[in-house]
Amino acid sequence: MNADLHSERDKEKALNTKAFSNSNAAELPADSAASADESACPAIVELPCVHCGLPTRVRADADPQRIFCCNGCHGAYDLINGWGLSDFYALRDQMTSAAAQGVPGQRSRYDVFDQPEFLGDSAPKPQSGGLLSTDLALHGLHCGACAWLIENAAARIDGWQLARVKMSDHTIRIVFDPQRVPLSEIARTMDRLGYQVAPLTKQLDDHFARENRRLLIQIAIAGFCAANAMWIAIGLYAGEASGVAADHRMFLRTIGTGLGLLAVAVPGRTFFRGAMASLRTRTPHMDLPVALGLSVGSVAGLINAITGRGDVYFDSLAVLVFFLLIGRWIQFRQQHRAARSVDLLLRITPRHASRILDDGETQAVLADNLQAGDRIRVAAGESFPADGEIIAGETTIDRSLLTGESQPIRAAVGETVLAGTVNVTRSIDVCVEASGDASRIGRVMQAVEAAAARKTPIVQLADRIGGIFVIVVTTLALVAFALSARDNWQQGAANATALLIVACPCALALATPLAIAVSLGRAARRKILIRDGSSLQQLAGTGTIWFDKTGTLTEGRSRVVEVIGDREGLTSAAAIERDVCHPIADAILAAADLPDDFEGVAAAVEDNSTAGTDSSDEATARTQIAIGGVLGEHRGAAIAAGSLKFIQSQGIEIPAKLSQAAERLTAQGTTAIVVARDAIAITVLGIDDPLRAGADVAIAELKRAGWRVGILSGDHPGVVRSVADRVGVPQSLAIGGLSPENKLDIVSHHGPTDSGSADHALPEPAPGLQVMIGDGANDAAALAAADVGIAVRGGAEVSLQAAPIFIASGRLGSVVELVRGARRTARLIHITFAVSLGYNVIAVGLAMAGRISPLVAAVLMPLSSVSVLSLTLASRSFRERDEPERTK
Repeated sequence: MNADLHSERDKEKALNTKAFSNSNAAELPADSAASADESACPAIVELPCVHCGLPTRVRADADPQRIFCCNGCHGAYDLINGWGLSDFYALRDQMTSAAAQGVPGQRSRYDVFDQPEFLGDSAPKPQSGGLLSTDLALHGLHCGACAWLIENAAARIDGWQLARVKMSDHTIRIVFDPQRVPLSEIARTMDRLGYQVAPLTKQLDDHFARENRRLLIQIAIAGFCAANAMWIAIGLYAGEASGVAADHRMFLRTIGTGLGLLAVAVPGRTFFRGAMASLRTRTPHMDLPVALGLSVGSVAGLINAITGRGDVYFDSLAVLVFFLLIGRWIQFRQQHRAARSVDLLLRITPRHASRILDDGETQAVLADNLQAGDRIRVAAGESFPADGEIIAGETTIDRSLLTGESQPIRAAVGETVLAGTVNVTRSIDVCVEASGDASRIGRVMQAVEAAAARKTPIVQLADRIGGIFVIVVTTLALVAFALSARDNWQQGAANATALLIVACPCALALATPLAIAVSLGRAARRKILIRDGSSLQQLAGTGTIWFDKTGTLTEGRSRVVEVIGDREGLTSAAAIERDVCHPIADAILAAADLPDDFEGVAAAVEDNSTAGTDSSDEATARTQIAIGGVLGEHRGAAIAAGSLKFIQSQGIEIPAKLSQAAERLTAQGTTAIVVARDAIAITVLGIDDPLRAGADVAIAELKRAGWRVGILSGDHPGVVRSVADRVGVPQSLAIGGLSPENKLDIVSHHGPTDSGSADHALPEPAPGLQVMIGDGANDAAALAAADVGIAVRGGAEVSLQAAPIFIASGRLGSVVELVRGARRTARLIHITFAVSLGYNVIAVGLAMAGRISPLVAAVLMPLSSVSVLSLTLASRSFRERDEPERTK
């Protein structure tokens, strides 16, 4: 049809040009007119008409300010200029230029995508083989089928190597060959499919707010139309039974038709866009039968409304649009996340650093501006802004954020420090070796992004079945029309319309998002926050659950768990440790004023983290010395507190009983602190990171549910094995000394690689689903690479962004509750699908046989949606609080 219109338009333009050329020729000089008849005439070119802009074939030497496609444009031009309104053309050109920049599909809109400065953070990055990769914001994304449509479209464009859609944050990663296809052409192709791309910005929350508002407006319009159309339909149905005046009947049909057309044309246009994209790419999409049903029903209903015969179907069409938009909004809300992860590196490393100048003074600079070779000063308690080497001073470093080690380690001149770790003890000077993306934490962040990009978006069960459903329903509608049209084409059209209306996949589109949305809401009440519904579906199966140790199975902070010898040693140690900035000192201070029994110590530390000794116990002449311990005076006695090695280096006598106790604690993976008074050891303090309440019971429940349970940790292998014994994890699955890269290799099914290092061989990849539960930035890459990542309380923000599930309460029993809720949700999805598919099979059969009219189909259509909604709301996927409590 478009081709015919263009053909007619070209003919008309040619005629106009030919006719007008005579008048142009008449205005030429005689010699020019004569030359026009010669065989060697001037070249013919196409120039725009100065009035309407249509291309017009004229001689190359024609005045560009006097080019007209027809006499009408010539007359209009003279009239406008004769009235002194020539500014009209300048204003029109400005408005046309501005509109071209803002109208989707205009070439000028997407040409800027070939300019790296326009893309900013989305500027393409080089890949191997001369390819480029870019991440862009994606607008118009509705469901897994949309993602599948886009990814399959990439295969049809020469040079577009890869498309990976992330439903979680509505972004797309595009890998392309710039020599074969520019990014602007890919953007235009996306636009023709009904999706718009834009550079990533830090205002994506604003985008989600706008999209949410747009969907709610569409739902409100559709709901208004559906409610009023249904009331009008009730009046018509009642009138058919009891009688109604002809003019009243026509009035109601006209109003109902107007409401239905409004619902189809305004909020329902999104389905027509999806259907057009489906046709362009020859990819089945659930929008296709919806648009087909809306089109056939609208045309048939409009004809019947005009002629006054037959039924109008606009009430059911409005209800259909309303229900489908609700399903779309629910899925959109599921996929929404609070913030982009592009700033995660800045959130765990300081924004500023103290650079050392030539005169020894320091200057505050942005950490991003640090270069290799810069000297910086890092005070006690500050995080390192970059990787580097210590050039002055000694300290202890808390690396738990990056490596998971539960205790700080000593560091002296010549040793390496890592960005994101914490300087615990004293100020030191560092020579910068790498910062930003080049640092260790920066590489971990890149691994997070790479792991997320490797994940192919999971097409929801509804969309997978919907693809087949689309083809089957469309084919059956054509068959129904063909079988009945031989005798009566109107009956054939009625049967096809009834089939398309009654079999429209409303329930199929609603089943999965409704079931998951209800489960997510109920899980949130249990402080289980689930960002991605597909993760909930995956947890309905079985496989291997890997726990990080520090902060996940354990509480993530040191406590005094055992006091051997004289209790007075604890008080003396607290006195000289009062002003020491160290986790072990904090644990000793917290325990110093507690009751003598161990159980009381363990229970009360959390509520007395600032406890210490009274003023009479303050130390005098205290000196903080080399790494490993502290020397000072308390109540007139010389006090020393530190590791066994430190105490021995001071020449202090250690009784055999205390020496054996210290060695026993060390063998168990517990830190042993020896306290001496006047050169004689009197007390040994056992300092450990206690298990979380319910850890052993939760792991036992998971094993009974069919899961393999293991531990992955950066802590010492001996400590990890000790924890494994206490919680019931097999030694073969208790692995310590791992780097973040090692963890990623294990959970991503890739098996051992040469990345990072470990104290022993890594296990072969385990079969089945891989679930990672972590609590620190060191787990970020593993959380993203695992089939399902679960972050728990206390971890770095990078882990929470990388993981689709966050247990806000930190209760390990919530993991058990999560798994049980996932299985109940899976059963609910299967039930709702069975109901909706059963309904469709019966309804389609009746429509094929001509047993139901479009009017009856309009009444039956909402039943499947109502049944799915009722079953979902009646479910109790997270109905129980199954938190196991650990008892001693």
